[in-house]
Amino acid sequence: MHKKYLLLFAVLLGITTSALAQQTNKQFVLSNTEIIPIHSKITGRDHELVVVYPSSYKTNPDKKYPVLYYLDAYWDTPLLVSTYGNLIYDNLVPEFIMVGLSYPSSAEYGKERRIDYTFTSVDEKSGKAHLFLEFIQKEVAPLIEGQYRGATTDRVIAGNSLGGLLTLTAAYTAPDFFSGFIALSPAVEWDKQALVTLDNNYAKQHKALKGRMFISYGTTEYPAFRDPIIDFQKQLVARKYQGLELLNYAMEGLDHTGIKGDGYVRGLIWIWKPQKPAGPSGLERDMTATK
Repeated sequence: MHKKYLLLFAVLLGITTSALAQQTNKQFVLSNTEIIPIHSKITGRDHELVVVYPSSYKTNPDKKYPVLYYLDAYWDTPLLVSTYGNLIYDNLVPEFIMVGLSYPSSAEYGKERRIDYTFTSVDEKSGKAHLFLEFIQKEVAPLIEGQYRGATTDRVIAGNSLGGLLTLTAAYTAPDFFSGFIALSPAVEWDKQALVTLDNNYAKQHKALKGRMFISYGTTEYPAFRDPIIDFQKQLVARKYQGLELLNYAMEGLDHTGIKGDGYVRGLIWIWKPQKPAGPSGLERDMTATK
């Protein structure tokens, strides 16, 4: 009798295990997002756009939104979606569309970003930032503004490391296109500090550098990478460019990629400060509504 019970138990266990094995768990999906494949005639390569829509997008079909173009979308989209939601709840930034610059999943991200994010060439696999910025201006932005209700003003570009380098490059080469620049731990050390040379040459002919700019670094970053950022921040302050609203920021105790969380929070607040919505935060609204 004991053996019969054991056999029955084993059969029931097998059925249950089989049923669980056949059960398909749902994947966590980021709401209000879409991936748009795009082949660029300018870069000659395939890219992807990760578009993140504000919550009011579907209920306001005639409204146009400012656009944040952010780099390394294949890594940073979950972080930025969360950060955006938190800042909206706290009523610190206006609603805006986020457009992440990405590549197909089969791409080697490190290789692709090195080509697109650097503006000087140290080998055949670098130095194509001018083409990538042209791709954003002439192919991506017209698509977003023509079909996805992106505004033609208040465009912001943001990135980390080499993405930060491209962001600062855009400030000099596309100042009339972008109005805001968020550079997190920018790779100022790239190619013997070519960015410093770019600024030196620019300053010889220009007294103005328009836009709101946020430049940050982590205090525990590798000194050979960190110190050129600090020096560049000081150089920009000394320039006293007309039209430049600059916030330099240091994040205590954080390293190269850990700075992204705090960096994007601080950077987005600073860039959108002139458009900060009136009224209380979400917490204040929630608490006062219960009284």
